[in-house]
This record gives sequence, C-alpha cells and structure tokens, in this order.
Amino acid sequence: MSGGTDGWSAVPAREPGHVADTADGLEARRTPATSAAGAQDGRVHGRPAPQYGEYAPEGWVNPVVEHERREQQPRSPEPAAATEAPARATPAAGRFGASPLDFVLTVGLLVIGLWSVIESLSVGTTASTIRTVVEQQYTDLSNPAALSSAVLVRAVVLVVVFVFVAWWSIRRLRTRRWTFWVPLVGGVVATVLGMVPVMVVIFQDPQFAAYLQRMATGG
Repeated sequence: MSGGTDGWSAVPAREPGHVADTADGLEARRTPATSAAGAQDGRVHGRPAPQYGEYAPEGWVNPVVEHERREQQPRSPEPAAATEAPARATPAAGRFGASPLDFVLTVGLLVIGLWSVIESLSVGTTASTIRTVVEQQYTDLSNPAALSSAVLVRAVVLVVVFVFVAWWSIRRLRTRRWTFWVPLVGGVVATVLGMVPVMVVIFQDPQFAAYLQRMATGG
C-alpha cells in the first residue's frame, strides 16, 4: 500500500526512533536525523544508535563506553616530578665528600684537631706539664723558663697547620673527593713540627745535656 499525500505509510519505519502507531493502524515514518543532530549526540556520522531489540549498525560506537575506556587508561607520570624527586632526597652528607662516611670522618678528625689547638693555647699549663715529665723521668732542668717560649712557638705552629688543614679539607669536601686522610696527615705534621722547639730547648739545657753524657758513658 503506497503512502498518501499526508505522509503516512503502512510500511514499518526502518529509521531509528520508533513512534506509536496511529489510530488507523499505520506507522509514522520519522524523518532521518541530520548530521548536525548526530554530531550533538556523540554518535558516528551516518550510524544511528540502535533501538531496543535491534543490532548495532556496523561502525557505531557507544559514546558512554568510549568515554569510560579512555578514563581507565593509565597515565604516564609527569617528567618534571620524576626529575625533582632525587634532588629532594639527597642528604647533606651526600653533597660533600666522596661518601657520607668520608664526610663524617673528616669532620670528626677536624674537631679533634681543633680541641688540641685550643689546649695548646694554654702555654703556662703545657710548659709546666712538660717540665714535670722531664724532671720525673730524667733530670732537673737548669732553665725551666725557656720551656714557656718553646711551648708558645709550638702553639703558633699548631694554629697555622690547623688552619691550612681545615681550608684544604673544606675544598676537597666541596668537590666530593676523599678527604679523611687530610686531617690525619695534618695531625702528624703538626705534632712533629710542634715538638721541634720543645726538644731543642730541652736538649740544649746544660743540666739535661750532662745527664745524657753520664748515660752515654755509663757513669
């Protein structure tokens, strides 16, 4: 049965969007949706959404399912966050010295050296201690006051050596090189140089020189 001039037809509508049958048993044929309407619904152009009980046309994609699939895809972390993390985790000891152990050893040895330098500045106490040791183990000194001058020279030597060692150690720590051996060598050098003026005064003392001569001859 062909359609009349009023646009009704007995042939079931093949386009999606079912509408109720009219009173005379005819089914209305819906005007196909325009491309603009299809674009607004998020459907593939030319592929209308399937109705209940119909198969989906080839190429049609459910916009809701597609949106959920994109949301579930893992996202790669931002490169800026990955590069900034190691910088924040770096400890202070890792920025100085060849290793954290080297940094700790160097600082500890420098503290010990500083304490020795501070003690050496007590010239009177140090001179008295040296005199007591010499007179108890060997013999009396004829000029004990000369020890004060020798101890003063020793204190100056220790200060100069410590300042140089500390400066050199800090430079090596900042360049991340092994540094713990620098205070060790500096301590040995300071000890040897500091004992030179004291030994000179003791060995030149007439009373001590006579004691050494008696020991050499067995008298």
